[in-house]
Amino acid sequence: MNYVYYDSKLCFLLFRYGSSPLAIQFDAGGSTIAYCGPDYAVKLTGHAASLRDLAVYDWPYPAESYCENTQAAGGVLVEADATLIESVIVSNVFIYYFVGGTALSLVAKNNGGVPFGNYQNVRIRHAKTGIYLSAEEGSFVNTNSFLGGGISGGGFESCVYAEGPGACNDNKFYGMSIEPPDTDISHVYVTGSKTNIKLHDVRLEATGKSLDRPIVIIDDSSYGNVMNGILGHTHVQADLNRNPGIDLMSQKSVSLDPAPVNQFWNGAFKGWDSVNRILPGWNVGQTNTDITILDSSEALFPDHNVMSLDYKNWGGAFKLQSDKTLLTPGHDFATFGVYARSSVQGSITAVMRYTSGSIISSASHSGSGKWEFIGMSALYDKDSPYFYFSIVGDVDLTAPTLTFGQSPATPGASLMSSSGARMSGTLTTGVAPCTPPSSGYYWTCPKNEGNIFLMDMQGDPDKRIIRLNQPTADRFDRGTVITLMFTEAGTRVEHSGYIELKSGADFVSVPFSSITLMADTGGTWKEVSRNNYDASGTHTGSVAICFPPTSGYYWTCPKNEGNIFFLDMQGGTDQTIIRLNQPTADRFDSGTVITLMFTDAGTRVRHSGYIKLKNSADFVSVP
Repeated sequence: MNYVYYDSKLCFLLFRYGSSPLAIQFDAGGSTIAYCGPDYAVKLTGHAASLRDLAVYDWPYPAESYCENTQAAGGVLVEADATLIESVIVSNVFIYYFVGGTALSLVAKNNGGVPFGNYQNVRIRHAKTGIYLSAEEGSFVNTNSFLGGGISGGGFESCVYAEGPGACNDNKFYGMSIEPPDTDISHVYVTGSKTNIKLHDVRLEATGKSLDRPIVIIDDSSYGNVMNGILGHTHVQADLNRNPGIDLMSQKSVSLDPAPVNQFWNGAFKGWDSVNRILPGWNVGQTNTDITILDSSEALFPDHNVMSLDYKNWGGAFKLQSDKTLLTPGHDFATFGVYARSSVQGSITAVMRYTSGSIISSASHSGSGKWEFIGMSALYDKDSPYFYFSIVGDVDLTAPTLTFGQSPATPGASLMSSSGARMSGTLTTGVAPCTPPSSGYYWTCPKNEGNIFLMDMQGDPDKRIIRLNQPTADRFDRGTVITLMFTEAGTRVEHSGYIELKSGADFVSVPFSSITLMADTGGTWKEVSRNNYDASGTHTGSVAICFPPTSGYYWTCPKNEGNIFFLDMQGGTDQTIIRLNQPTADRFDSGTVITLMFTDAGTRVRHSGYIKLKNSADFVSVP
């Protein structure tokens, strides 16, 4: 064997590497740096420094010697101390048995930096820490790439450990296998508000780790991590709403994507009232702009109006913002923006309050005269959320969108949520024909084809309907509201245990009449109204219970739980309702249609300034 002196602090032996991929064997081919000492075996300290085609070994021989009793601080160290070390290359290197330290370290301190390194086919076996990435405040370890390679064996606290508090981000791992049976902390650990890593097509396995211990831990301070590939045996511990790029899925855990529901109500700019300067869903009270809605030929997306703003150049920026505070506590990110067309450079920017409380803004319009999407995605201040578009020049706008979570914006797609929705445009439901049964009085209208049924009497309107959709497979869900439309006179819908009609009175059709029913349990129906069809009410809605107040006449029905309310009088039917949902937090949005269902007689809904009734006549319930 030969002794080779690299400098006064580094001594190693140069051997042949050997035939085994899992251990050092000096029986065939290759070269090994066999290090004995308390420092790092190899230190790379210059731009484009390179280490290739060999093994690095924490040499423990001979027995009962200094080498056996001395553990190295680590294998390979790239340390930028008050300097910059760029473009280091480590290729085809086996780092072995550094169980007292770190196999491969990238460290920046004292305003140093370690960027743009390339680490190819680095094989690590048996170490305390596999790959360590660390940046002090003011320093950075950024945009280094790790291609292939693997980490295995025992003795690990962690395989990949990345920490700040400095910038330690955009370090990418491609196709690496990380598969020790267990680790004391986790296979991957990331912490720091400026720290994240990107694992692409990585294999993560931990055959010896107990199922209650995570294989990946992302501290809550870290966000923007990206991970995909194979996840085996345990799970990921992370705030997945802050890290939507984590797509590791297994039998133990799943990833999350933000809901694509636009939080801007009336993103289609419908219902502009130019006389009173009101646009539903938006604050447009400032008078330093003139607003018009352009012809539909200008539309960029179907059913989305284009709003033109003529800025008058006084009174500061015009702020276009939602008329409601937008907040989803489960999400830390917000993504929002709007399509804008302008010939004025800087005419519009998106603005929000950042998580720190400071106000930040997006890039502005270039003034190209073309449509450009003006938007941003960032952590938002959940204590005082604030989003708006700052306008200081003439601009046309369409399709604003805001979603919580970090994902690309989806302008022109104002999707509805089954947990509650508010329409700014027209609600159109399906229309389908309903034909008589071949015999008897049990009718079956086609489920899942609409909410409005055209009753086809096939030339004989003298028919009876005693039950609707009796077979279990054909029953509508509870809360579904349907309308039966009749063009001819003489068809009878009979009051029964299956179809409960108001006051027990049968419905008999007249030309162009209708009856609206709500599906209840067990294939039964309750009448909502007759001969008074309102398209805005024909939809499938949830059903909830509304209880009397403890005292007085101001009732509060549970908001966001449905559109149909059963009035539970709790044994006292002689009640009066003067106002509904008076507290601000409980008020329904303008345009919401609700139905109050009464099973007993005697409850009075009083005409007032709060509840305007037809002909100013009080409503008194009957069964």
